[in-house]
Amino acid sequence: MKPKFVFGIGLIIVAVVAVMVFTIIGNSSMEVQVNDLLAKRQAGQIAPDRSLKLIGWVVGDSIVYDPNTLHLEFDVVHSREDLFASPSNAQRVRVVYRGVKPDTLMHEARAIVTGKMNSDGKFYAGNSPDALLLQCPTRYEDAAKEASK
Repeated sequence: MKPKFVFGIGLIIVAVVAVMVFTIIGNSSMEVQVNDLLAKRQAGQIAPDRSLKLIGWVVGDSIVYDPNTLHLEFDVVHSREDLFASPSNAQRVRVVYRGVKPDTLMHEARAIVTGKMNSDGKFYAGNSPDALLLQCPTRYEDAAKEASK
């Protein structure tokens, strides 16, 4: 093989590996539950520029949406049990999202929000299309029941 050919193949391999590494680093975000996020924030372990993936359950009566400005805010709690056992005492994180309110945003929906924790104590969702993902509990419970038959 000619040295130019070997050098060209090596250069292509290095470029592909570099693109993969930078893509993985850019898309990496630490998954945290509500209680973990609040504990890490209290301990000062949350960097303001760190992208996080917050997982929690939506508190239905906390949803506030302005369709004119597409401003959406709601609270999430650590677990579904927190919604029933002691909703007023459960630790909450306020999520701020800018965009159209999803149809599946309702009480007891499981939310996966990618964004950053701000110094004001609110979690701001990012601008990507998958910054706010929701699982409606009734849809998935019905599907699970049908699958088990």
